Amino acid sequence: VISGVAKFQKEVYPNKKATFQKLANGQNPEVLFITCSDSRIDPNLVTQTDPGELFICRNAGNIVPPHSNQTGGMTASIEFAVAALGVTHIVV
Repeated sequence: VISGVAKFQKEVYPNKKATFQKLANGQNPEVLFITCSDSRIDPNLVTQTDPGELFICRNAGNIVPPHSNQTGGMTASIEFAVAALGVTHIVV
């Protein structure tokens, strides 16, 4: 993990510096992508998207609880994605 971070800092970030500088000012994803927290799944790799293109929520079994008055992590994330970020598509 540490060597991966070092490689990112040395090789990846410099090539995508403009992208990360733009993202530092905010995000504007069109898609909320709800997926399993399984370590074998990489949503950006599967969808061939770049940082900032997906708002990603992960949990065991990609469970979306029914709407209720009690908020939890997934419920709050969905509300934030739709109300604050204005995502137009939700993929589970």
